Amino acid sequence: MRRCVMLMFLPLMLAAKPPEPSLCAGATAIVPLSCVESPRGVALAADRPRAEQLLALAEGGADRFVRHFGSAPARYAVVENPDAPLAGDKADALRAAGFKAVLPWLSAKAFRAQAAPAIRASIAAQLPDASAAVIDAATEQALEKQVGAAARARVESAAVPHELGHDWYRLAFWPNAPRSKSQHYGGPGPDWLDEMAAVLMEAPAMYDERIAQFAKRYTAWRADPAAVSETDRLMIDLPHYLAETHPALAQVQALLAAQAKPQTDAKRTTTVITGDAGKRIGEASLRFYLQSAVAAQYLSERSGDPQVLARIGAAFGRSETIAQWLANDEPKGKLPRQLSALQADWLAWLAQRFPAGAAKPAA
Repeated sequence: MRRCVMLMFLPLMLAAKPPEPSLCAGATAIVPLSCVESPRGVALAADRPRAEQLLALAEGGADRFVRHFGSAPARYAVVENPDAPLAGDKADALRAAGFKAVLPWLSAKAFRAQAAPAIRASIAAQLPDASAAVIDAATEQALEKQVGAAARARVESAAVPHELGHDWYRLAFWPNAPRSKSQHYGGPGPDWLDEMAAVLMEAPAMYDERIAQFAKRYTAWRADPAAVSETDRLMIDLPHYLAETHPALAQVQALLAAQAKPQTDAKRTTTVITGDAGKRIGEASLRFYLQSAVAAQYLSERSGDPQVLARIGAAFGRSETIAQWLANDEPKGKLPRQLSALQADWLAWLAQRFPAGAAKPAA
C-alpha cells in the first residue's frame, strides 16, 4: 500500500517546477552583504536587522506608488555598504540583473566620514579663536544632529522612499530612456512631476508635516502678500511651478562652477555645501517639496481621480505638455481645461483647503 501511494505522487513530483531563484541570490552574487527581500525588491546592509529596516522603508514607498500610480513600481535594490558608497559598477551590475531602481544608501559611518571635514571647516571659520578641542566637540555635536539614531530614523523615513520614487516615476513612463546629465533627475519628464512622485512616496508623518508647513506659509501670504519672501510668493504661483526646473539646480551649478578646481587625481569627491549658499539652496528645495505635496492634493481632488498623476505621467510619456493634457479629451473633473485659468482655480481651492482662522489645516 505504501508503494502505491508513493507511485501515485511520483507524476506530481516529476511535474513540479524547480524553485525560482530568490532575488537575494541574484543581488548578493553582486554585492555580498546581508540581504532581505520582498516580491518587489531587496535591501542589503551589514546585518539582517538593518537590511530589514531599509526594506520596510522601501516597501512603504512601493505601497504608496501603487496607490497613487495604479501600477507596481520597478524592481528595486537598496544597498547600504558599511564603509563606503556603493561603487558605480556594482550599481550598474544590479540594474543589469533586473533591479532597475538602485538606491546606494550611505551608512551612518560613511556619511560621517564624508561630512565631518566640511562641517569642521565651517565651524572653525565661525570660531577662529576656538581651540581644537572646542571645534572637535562642536563638530561631533553637529554630526550627532544629522546622523544620530533619532535624526537618522526621521530622515530615512522620508528619504529612502523619496529617492526610490524618482526612479520609479522615471521608469514607469520612460522605461527605456537613458539617464540624461542635462536633466536634474536624469529623466525626460518635468521636474515638478518627478518631485511630486518622490514626495508622495514619503512616510505619512513627513508628508503631513510638509502640508502643515505649506499651510503656515500660505496663511502668512494670505495675511499680507507683500510681506512674505520671494520664495513664499513663488510657492503660491502654480503656473510658475508647472514650468520651472528644480529651483535649486541653477544655484548648485553656479556654486560648483565657482568652486571648481583642477583635478590632480582621478578620485571622485563629494561636495558638502554649507553656510549661506547651503541655506539658500535648502530653502529653494524645501519650497519645491512643500509645493509638490499640496499641488498633488489639488490635482487629485479637483480632477476627482486619486490616480490622476498616472494619467498625467502617461501624457508626458507620449510627449504632451501640461497645457495639452488639460485640453485633451480625458475627463478632468473640476480642473480647468486651460492653463491660463489654473492659478485662479488653485487660489480658490487653497482658500477652501486652508480656511482662515482654522486651528490646523483641513484634513
